[in-house]
Amino acid sequence: MTLRTVVGRLWLVILLLSTFGLFAATCLWGGKDVRKDSRMASVFRGAPAAESRRQNPFGGEAKAVLAGKKLFRRHCASCHGENAEGHGKAPPLRSGALREVPDGILFWFLRKGKLRSGMPSWSGLPPQQRWQIVSFLKSLR
Repeated sequence: MTLRTVVGRLWLVILLLSTFGLFAATCLWGGKDVRKDSRMASVFRGAPAAESRRQNPFGGEAKAVLAGKKLFRRHCASCHGENAEGHGKAPPLRSGALREVPDGILFWFLRKGKLRSGMPSWSGLPPQQRWQIVSFLKSLR
């Protein structure tokens, strides 16, 4: 087994674990301050309170949803599936619970990541692209 194969598999495991954590967290979140909600999975627990109030500058824009879909397929679909239906052990992101998570928290999570849970940081993506991914995730039914 080559080093490239090992690194690729490790990366996949990390992504799968993080997405499971994201899914579990969204199922438990009930609209409270995610930093203080004891039921909240650790995925969002570190989010600053101000992030809950942060608004998506592209919220509700059809062009942002389409751009976010393309970005999702490029960066996220390998774990979550082409249409966010879940893939392997990665959870689907079409749950109603995910739509309840504030946009700012999702944006924060994309930027910060949580490697212990398997979610990489996407801080290398420009903020506009992260907001577009959030727009796409919020549009899922």
